[in-house]
Amino acid sequence: MEGIKRLEDMLKGQKDKYLNTIVNYLMLQTEMNEKFLNEEKNLKEMATYIRDLARKEAINNVAVIEDETVFKWAKEYFTKSNKELGIKKYKDDKGKHGDISKIEIKDDDEFGSIFDTSINTPLADKKEEIEQISLFAA
Repeated sequence: MEGIKRLEDMLKGQKDKYLNTIVNYLMLQTEMNEKFLNEEKNLKEMATYIRDLARKEAINNVAVIEDETVFKWAKEYFTKSNKELGIKKYKDDKGKHGDISKIEIKDDDEFGSIFDTSINTPLADKKEEIEQISLFAA
């Protein structure tokens, strides 16, 4: 169960309850253990993938997505290649890790925040926020 252990390790320290719910669901999908070992996949990209799909469902910037649909998208993220999903990789300055996020984060930590939840906050004040992935931020 090394793939499930990898998910568990990626989840450590994350406080977003929605991300925790999704990953806990995925950890119960033991038949997908090998899929979770794919180094191409990580929680930040999974959250971005789910967020982008939810945005496509929004009407007047509002979307209500059923749990089953979000779980299906999470499984889809791990079972299909990034190419099949239409996810393009962008390299950071160091060229070590890809980042599909539309916001630029020059951080090697795959747990960096993918949602900017603050407005007009100085970058120095955002340092703590960058440590967390938030699936659905307002």
